[in-house]
Amino acid sequence: CVDYGHTFSKLLEMVPGADIMHGEAVNVDGFFCVVLAYLRGFITKDVVDRVFAVMQSLSLPTNSPDLESKLAWQSCKDAIEHRHGEQRIPLITDIGESICVSDITPDELDRALEEMKNYDHKM
Repeated sequence: CVDYGHTFSKLLEMVPGADIMHGEAVNVDGFFCVVLAYLRGFITKDVVDRVFAVMQSLSLPTNSPDLESKLAWQSCKDAIEHRHGEQRIPLITDIGESICVSDITPDELDRALEEMKNYDHKM
């Protein structure tokens, strides 16, 4: 999935005054998608924790104060416009394995944003 990390990062980078570089936004997006995958039951909490630990060990950001409900949903709508009419959001099913989904809802995004609060994001 070449678009991994490139669904929510685009709009994160475009927030006026945002102090986030492209690679940082991609990593935040990637972790958000890991959380979405977990909430769908595609991966276990152990996999989420493993990914989080690696990202933290590399001093990569895993969250942004600008990643909020409105931006997340707008990113999904933007994806539809640029991915041939479907969201095609890459989610992992295991380390090194992924699928693309096109049915993420605003409620699902809100649950993932809430789940993100359970992690100690060092920003």
